Amino acid sequence: MTRDWFESLHDDLWLRPDEGGEAEADALRRMLRIRKGQRLLDAPCGAGRVALPLARHGVQVVGLDLRRAFIARGRRRLGKEGVQADLRCMDLRSIEFEDEFHAVCNWFNSFGYLSDGENADVARRFARALRPGGRLLIDQLNRERILRNFRPEGLKHGVRMLSRWDARQERIGVQRVIPGIPRNESRSSQRLYTPAQMGRLLAAAGLEVESVHGSLNQEPYHRGSDRMIVVARKACDD
Repeated sequence: MTRDWFESLHDDLWLRPDEGGEAEADALRRMLRIRKGQRLLDAPCGAGRVALPLARHGVQVVGLDLRRAFIARGRRRLGKEGVQADLRCMDLRSIEFEDEFHAVCNWFNSFGYLSDGENADVARRFARALRPGGRLLIDQLNRERILRNFRPEGLKHGVRMLSRWDARQERIGVQRVIPGIPRNESRSSQRLYTPAQMGRLLAAAGLEVESVHGSLNQEPYHRGSDRMIVVARKACDD
């Protein structure tokens, strides 16, 4: 997998429509128990689909994303709507915040694309960024559902998707053949965690899992759920 694999993805494959951001932001506010005036780190933030509606509700949002085009698009939306948020171009592996945020969210299947060691390091960086008592939310597609309905080949927005499950490394590799661009191929590799594995990863980062949801509506997670939304909390100081 090349380091810049994400740069070749068409926005329709990487970003969801802005119109769905309000409902997702409302769900995040409930699950993270975030209130007006509190600070939230949205990492990665894409083009601000949830960052902007959160900011409209008075949350102080810092959004990070590696793609400059996404940050530029989000900043344009902020300026157009007159909403205040701090969007920055940054690699999650470079986060150095400490005890700054009431909540951190890693939204819509944005976790697991690094090596196992780097994934664990990012989780530790998220934990360090939280204030005592703050909450981290990580949202992945549900591994169990994907494997039970696994399709090695498909088509999405005109892009041919070739998938392979590596049971030993517990990673799903996806090759995307993209028409109309000079480099017409993109590859990614994502580690998909079970709830227990995610719990151990977060415990090693100093966080305790509070809840695991299977949907935006906070339905209990089960093997057939579309998503695995894990909320973990940093211990309060004694």
